[in-house]
Parts: sequence; C-alpha cells; structure tokens
Amino acid sequence: MDEPTYKIIRVALDRDLIEQIGRDIYFDVVDHDRVRTFHVQKQTPFKLFKEEIAEVFGIPVQFQRFWKFANRQNHTHRPWKPLTPEEESKPVGKLKQISKKAKELKLFLEVEFGLHRGPVSPPVKSMEDILLFFKLYDPEKGELRYVGRLFVNRYAKPCDILGKVNEMAGFSPDEEVDLYEEIKFEPSVMCELIDRAASFRANQLEDGDIICFQKHFVRGAESCRYLTVPSFLEHIRGLQEMDARNRPSERFTWKISNFSKLTSRTYYSEVFTVAGCKWRITIFPKGNNTDFVSIYLDVPDYASLPIGWSRTVDFSLTVVNQNCRDTSIRKETSHKFTWLESDWGFTSFMPLTELHDQTRGYIAQDTVVVEANVIVHKAVIVPPVVAPDTVLPPSAPPLDAYLGREADRFVSYFNGLDEFIGAAETSGSREGPSSGTQTSHMLPRAPSSEEVENAKQSLKECLSDLFKLNMKDRLASALSTLSIAETGLSDEQRSSVLEFRVNFDDFISDYLTFEQDNSEYELQKLQNDLLSSAMKKNRETHLSYKELSEKLAREEEELKKKLEETKSRNAKLISDWEALMAESEETKSKYVSQKPKLAEAEERKRIAEERMSRSTAAWSSLKARFL
Repeated sequence: MDEPTYKIIRVALDRDLIEQIGRDIYFDVVDHDRVRTFHVQKQTPFKLFKEEIAEVFGIPVQFQRFWKFANRQNHTHRPWKPLTPEEESKPVGKLKQISKKAKELKLFLEVEFGLHRGPVSPPVKSMEDILLFFKLYDPEKGELRYVGRLFVNRYAKPCDILGKVNEMAGFSPDEEVDLYEEIKFEPSVMCELIDRAASFRANQLEDGDIICFQKHFVRGAESCRYLTVPSFLEHIRGLQEMDARNRPSERFTWKISNFSKLTSRTYYSEVFTVAGCKWRITIFPKGNNTDFVSIYLDVPDYASLPIGWSRTVDFSLTVVNQNCRDTSIRKETSHKFTWLESDWGFTSFMPLTELHDQTRGYIAQDTVVVEANVIVHKAVIVPPVVAPDTVLPPSAPPLDAYLGREADRFVSYFNGLDEFIGAAETSGSREGPSSGTQTSHMLPRAPSSEEVENAKQSLKECLSDLFKLNMKDRLASALSTLSIAETGLSDEQRSSVLEFRVNFDDFISDYLTFEQDNSEYELQKLQNDLLSSAMKKNRETHLSYKELSEKLAREEEELKKKLEETKSRNAKLISDWEALMAESEETKSKYVSQKPKLAEAEERKRIAEERMSRSTAAWSSLKARFL
C-alpha cells in the first residue's frame, strides 16, 4: 500500500482560539477542522515550511515557536511540547504526531507580541515551566471566552499569578476570582475548583491544561441562571445533546463504476433523503472548466418546490481513499440552499492528476467512492402569497396545508421576504414599465426612486431585528413607502409588500407569543432533561457505591482471614522463640560449667607435653651413645 507523498499540517493560532471559544466550541482549546490547513510535500524541510507560514500569517521565522498537540484521555487535543531544533531540521514527513495513530500533524503556533504589537522572540522555556491557557466566564452575560495564556513555574502557586489573571480579564488587580480546571466534558462535565494555596504541580497541572476563571462575587447573582463555570458547561452540554438529538443527519455513499470510461460532462447520484428533503451528489469527472474534479450537493426536485423554499445545512463531501481511509480527501462547508441557488459545493475539489494517480488509491478497480454527510439545520417551505380577500377554488388545498405549524408559518414568511428583498435589490437597477399605480393613505405622493431604495435598505437592515418592538415604527415606514412605490417594484413585488404590511401586527404578536411559549417549553424541557440526567447519574453513582461496598466487604473478610492466620503464625512464632530461649539458656549454662573442665584438661595436656619433651631428649641421648 503506497503512502501519500504529502503531509497534512493543521496550524492553530491564538486568534483561532479567540474566534472559536464561546462560539463554535466551549470545552477544549480549538477545533482543528476550522484552522488553516496545509498540504506539504513530505520531503519539504520544516524550515522551508516555516517560511511559508511567515508569508501566510506575517510572522517572521525567528519569532515562530511550534508546539505539538497530544491526545488526552478526555478526547481533547492540547499543546504538549514545543518542537526541538533537531525536529525542525527534519523534513515534514519525518515529523510525527505524539499520538502514533494520528495521520495529520496538528501544531500550535506560539507568537509573542511586544509593546507596539510587533512580534518578538518567544520566552525561553525551562523544564520547570508549564504553558496554561485561560478562559474567562461572565455569569451575568452567560458568556465564556478565551483571554490568553501564561507560562508558570510548576512549583509556584495559583495565588502567585492572580495579578496577571486579573490583567488578562481587565479586572482590578485585587479582584477576588475563582479558578477551575477543565478536566472532562463527556460523558459528564468535570470542572473542579483549583486549590490556590497548593502548587501547580500539586494541582496536577501540566502543559496545555486549561484554567477557567470568574469573579468570586457576582453582582445580581440571584438573576444569573448559571452562576459558576461548571454549571454553565453543564448547560452547554445539555444544549448540545438536545441539538444532536433534534438535528437530522445522513451519510450517503455513491460508488461510481467504470470511472475512466465516463464521457458525459456531468453525472448525478441516486436521490437520498435527509430530514424529509431530497438530495443528490453532482460530479464533473473531468472538471467544471478546471483541472480539478468538481463535486457538488444538489437539490434534485428544486423545480417542483414552491418559490421561496430554503434549506440551511452543514455538509461534507469525501472522495474515499480505498487503500487508506485516513487519507481520504474531505471538504466541508455550510450553505443555505434556496430556490435561487439549488446546488453548492467545490469546483476545485482535488486535482485530476492526483485523482487518477493509480498509486494514490482514490480509484480502485476503476471505481471512485464519493460520500456525502448532510446535517439539516432548517428547512422552510414558503407558500404562495394569497391576498386576504382571495377565494380559493374548492379543489385547491387549504392554505394551512402549506403552512404546517403556526411557528413555521411565520418563520417561512419572513425567510421568504428576506429572499424577496435580495431579489428586489438585484433587479432594482433594471428599469421597466409599471402596470399600475397603487394609492395609500399613509403618503400624499408617490415616493421617489431614491426613497424606494432607502426603504428597501431600511427593511433589509430591520429583518435581523424584526421582533424587537423598537423596530416597529421603522418597519412600518419602510413598508408604507414600498406599498405605494411607482418605480423600482413590479406588481408582484408591490403585492407582496402589501400582504406583509396587512399582516404585520398579527405576525409580530403571534410570533412573540410563540417565542415566549417556546422559550418556556425549551427551558422546562431542558430542566426536565437535566433533572432526569441527574437522577440517572445519581443511580449510576449509587450502583458504583454498592459495588464498591460489596468489594470492600469481600476484602474485609479476606483481611479477617489473613489476620487470624497472622495471629496464629505469630503465636507459634512466640512459642518457638520461647523454646529457643530456653534451649539457649541451657546451652549457656553448660558452656559456663564446661570452662573449668577445659582449663583443667588444658593444664594436664601441658604437663604431658613437658614430660614427653624430656623423655624424647633422654631417648635421643641414649641413642647417640650406642650408634
């Protein structure tokens, strides 16, 4: 199996953390799918890659320091250690992610700025320094945001850096704050209060860890729904679970056989359905006027849908590497499909040369596999506008058949009006005859073209704040102007504005009522889910306690048995010891009584040796006389 010749490198900066935390993510530091991604040839020296980074981000090479990300057990990625000079001297293909399973290289680019916001050299990092990231929580606003990072000495204490922490948050130097460590988000939130009097090392903090902090004393605490960081993260997790349950999604796989023999410019997949909406994949095998294969997501039945329909989706398209799925080419985006724009995707998805390279694995047995993953956030069907006094024929379906729920009716109408405003602006520069003149009791004369254009702009600006009561007068003025316009609007456009104006007060009243009731329902449902989750969690904890209690009881029985055995062995040891002492005492007594006998025997031996010596001398003398 051939390996790809390039390395995928994802580079995160502080600005990615600022943009994402509190908006796209709340736990962890960064979503790597949303940072700048580079496809670098593996033989490219990393130092040359740093020069490319300098051009892209405007950070000179000498001011760059890269950190590798490590996979944590809590399913997060944290900057763990900076690249060494030895690593930076290698080609990018030789650089390995800390996790052996990772196919991409994820890096954090540490950049320091001086007094005049110019980049400066990163500070020297000793073995005792650790890099911590900080998030600030505001209970009054219910907001969490990234405020910066600090190097701290692992043997220092959190209370030593409170001045710097307050400075990052814009607090007064003596502001009392609570510090929490982000530990776990799934399957349950764990965010624990940090002991400020213990060292960072004692608090088990290391490179890449995250500290969330907030004011200890919160003004209007009784009105804050989520007073502490842990309660806020619990709330966010509940919302994400609810969103995941309610968001329809689907993965569709399209296998394109005999790919090299395709001759047409465009091919379509089978139709698949997500959230009641039909979709299909469109591919240009030879490119859509480009040297890249072009792939799009398409609404196949767009022509039969009512004018004004829209679908807001997140989707990804993937060309599967059939040799190594981890190196598949995947691109994702968000888009609002409408009756004016029914397809969206990537004209330059991947180079044709790369697709057709037999060593890559994107074509196997002349088959290409394309996957689409579609998540539908919102699908709106806007009914045709019917004047209040219009009588529908008996055979026509009732208007409620188009509207569905009351809430959908209002949302659909306003989304349709947004599309109408966009279309009116696009055609506003074209001139054409008006088929009739409208009259109004609101204005004594027909508005000028400039007034019509100002009214259109005013209406468009108000749409985002349509349901704020202070916008009602401004909207009414704009609608009145448009309703009697003689220039710049067609009869159909003018009729639509009149319809909107007639129903404006009802729409506002009904929608506000719905918003209030729906918010109350969502709040009660969330509280119910949280309570249910808490009960389940308590039951799980109870079961774990019960299991632990049984385990401890078994251990206690085993310890009792071991204790009895130990006591028995100890008693036998003492008995043997006492016997040994008695035996030793008897031996000692015999030894003492033996000593005089030994001295007496030794004296006899000495006398015998002297006598033997004299006898030997006499014998020698006698022997000499006769020989």
